[in-house]
Amino acid sequence: MQSIKEFLKKYGIYILIASCLILGLSFLYFKNATLDDDLYLFETSIMTEALKRGEWIGNYAVGTHGFLFKLPVALAFLLTGSSLAVATIWNILLACLSIYLFYIFLKKYFSQTYALLGTLLLFANFQFILNLPTYMREVPVFLAVIVFLNLIAYKKPYWTVGLSLLLMFDAKEYVMYMILPAYLLYIFFQEWKGFNVKTLWVYIKSYTQVLLPTIVFITLMITTPIIPINAYALSVIPGVTEGGVAYNLKHFDTGIATINRIDLDASEIPMLFNNDTVVGKVLNTGMEYFGKLIYPRSFSFLSVPKIIFFPALLTSIMMFKNAIKKKDSLFISLALILWSFISIFILRASFDRYLFPILPVIFFFFVIFIKDIVKEKRKFVTILVTTLLLTIAGLFFEVDYLWIKIALNVAVVAMYLLYYFYNAKFKHLYIWIVSILSVITFSVIAFFYYANGQIHQYLLWGNDYEVKKVVKLFDNDEKILMNDPGWDILVKVYRGDNRYDPEWKWKLSKWVPRQSELKMFEKLDSFVISGKTIEADRTRILKSGIDKVVLAVSTVEGNPFIHQDRLEKYLKADWLSLSDTVELKNKIIYIFEVVK
Repeated sequence: MQSIKEFLKKYGIYILIASCLILGLSFLYFKNATLDDDLYLFETSIMTEALKRGEWIGNYAVGTHGFLFKLPVALAFLLTGSSLAVATIWNILLACLSIYLFYIFLKKYFSQTYALLGTLLLFANFQFILNLPTYMREVPVFLAVIVFLNLIAYKKPYWTVGLSLLLMFDAKEYVMYMILPAYLLYIFFQEWKGFNVKTLWVYIKSYTQVLLPTIVFITLMITTPIIPINAYALSVIPGVTEGGVAYNLKHFDTGIATINRIDLDASEIPMLFNNDTVVGKVLNTGMEYFGKLIYPRSFSFLSVPKIIFFPALLTSIMMFKNAIKKKDSLFISLALILWSFISIFILRASFDRYLFPILPVIFFFFVIFIKDIVKEKRKFVTILVTTLLLTIAGLFFEVDYLWIKIALNVAVVAMYLLYYFYNAKFKHLYIWIVSILSVITFSVIAFFYYANGQIHQYLLWGNDYEVKKVVKLFDNDEKILMNDPGWDILVKVYRGDNRYDPEWKWKLSKWVPRQSELKMFEKLDSFVISGKTIEADRTRILKSGIDKVVLAVSTVEGNPFIHQDRLEKYLKADWLSLSDTVELKNKIIYIFEVVK
């Protein structure tokens, strides 16, 4: 045991990084566009087109959730051409760097063994593996958060922390918005020296160093073409976008913010009080937010399990007073950050993947739970009982794999009890507890990949629905109208379409200097069938000068593609002529010529 422990202490982090790299690259074989990663790929391709033409990218639509982390990929595309695989490899490398930096962060506070175990928990987490082989913005902002945490842990100057917040803001602005209030509050307490001019000056200087990089960045975004427009970043600033503030406020509406069940048919928290009275209304609202806390789409094995999250959260609360006495600045800052992030997460419309950026802080406190709380029996029992009750409450709202989830939670609780009674007798029991817990969380994502995730989609439809094979069926300058079985914007990317409105989400207010400078490229040859009638399709075909209509039809019973039910009407239409059919994996591509 000792020799294994020494080996892992010496090489464990490199094994985890290598595992991350190998796993991520292996998943490329099963790659399917996930959520919005094809949108970010589309924007990166537009960046490449601008650079090819010798233009800066600032006036084009390339800034959704930032551009800095897309720029290296855009430069790579100058050599490779647009490729979701190339973009994904970049994120995989960032994920590997994140693992290493998280280990370095934990080593500042814990021994090497605990740091490695905390990193193992991160690597085995559902959301980490889920986002690993994607071009989503989750990985870049995750890296930015870990850089920020390292700067705090190693007590670097405020101006460097400010630069890391800027990096976080560019990677995914809402994460910075959720963390910043806590960090500013931490500075207030950290620099407090009483009511005097010196303290006031320290505050002005500290806050300026922290906030100035982001303020300058936003100012340049609004006033110059140096920084591309990030509509989401500007949407929270009153008067900059038309409708942006209203959009954000809507997400804090209780009815919207608290819908976090797996689906709308699942059980929900009942209205227990009379809603006609003020007190009853307040209590019912509180119950709705409590539901958000325990619903499966908040904390579960699909994000961070309740059986891990609540011990971490309760540890941060119970040990906070002790941390203040010890002047443990890292503990205090991270506790405030966790509370701020989770509070906004609960109050705003959000779900499992929104928790991904805060995982490093959650695992920090969970390691403290394993390492220190077990020595304080009353606190350990209080946390365990509270966690158990909240976990049981959450199970009432599950709809799939209920008995498997019950078994997993029972297994973890049993391990905690075992640890409680035998940790003093068996010195290395904590290693087994964390390792087994990591195996359990990793097994959940492994099962998901096969049952519902990218491996499942690959086995059904092939890599990215075989979109590259479909694109090759047409000349690059042919205008086509097609349904979308799941490849989404990838068709535009691989056909070189590059027309995209920088104000696609909101119009900028008329006073914003940038508005008149924004522009788009000209190529738009790929169109998507709308959800209207076949006559609406014909009108669109005539208006846009479309040459061919393409219909992907699933051959998997009970798993149809959107709009494939139009096949019979297309075959009978006298303004369409079937020119070819191509059989691919579990689908047939029907190609119609438009009769002009």
